[in-house]
Amino acid sequence: MAAIDARGDDVVLRLEDNERSLMLTVFTDLSALLSEDGDEDGDRPDSENWEARLGLVDRPRPDDPALLRLLPDVDPEDEERSAEFRRLTEFDLKQAKSHNVRIVLLGLSKGTEITLTHDEVLAWMKGLNDLRLVLAVRLGIDTEEAQEEKYAHREELSESEDLTLTLYDFLTWVQDRLTTTLLSRTQGEDDE
Repeated sequence: MAAIDARGDDVVLRLEDNERSLMLTVFTDLSALLSEDGDEDGDRPDSENWEARLGLVDRPRPDDPALLRLLPDVDPEDEERSAEFRRLTEFDLKQAKSHNVRIVLLGLSKGTEITLTHDEVLAWMKGLNDLRLVLAVRLGIDTEEAQEEKYAHREELSESEDLTLTLYDFLTWVQDRLTTTLLSRTQGEDDE
């Protein structure tokens, strides 16, 4: 089973082969979800399109509920305000989220024992949070009550849903341990 420990200024994450393989798969899927698509007209991708990078072109509201959860409307009651906010912020937000996912994938590519710096731990925590949000949407968990209901009726879930919930639990545990380890190390520095 996975283990997370502080080692000097770093945090070391040890994973079993199957845990590492699963994380590689789901983070690759998250990367694909966040990947930039060129416009439907076949124009340049956003990274090569200065107008898009500067917020000068409209950005469509995501159709995928999971992507919409990662790139939410600023005001669900005001479509125009949300569209304006999306136009001005979505490029940078997607880039930041994709950057965190790339850091996670790079760490996972190094093997089953992953040494993380402080900044890498922060990127992992953000990437794990985004992945957990996607899984929550896929599971229909949008409130604490919905989550409790899912767990209360776990035996009624399909095999796929049950596996997704197990993955959600595992990622929650990893995120929690990374957070706890980072906080305890930070608190130890404050005490000195």
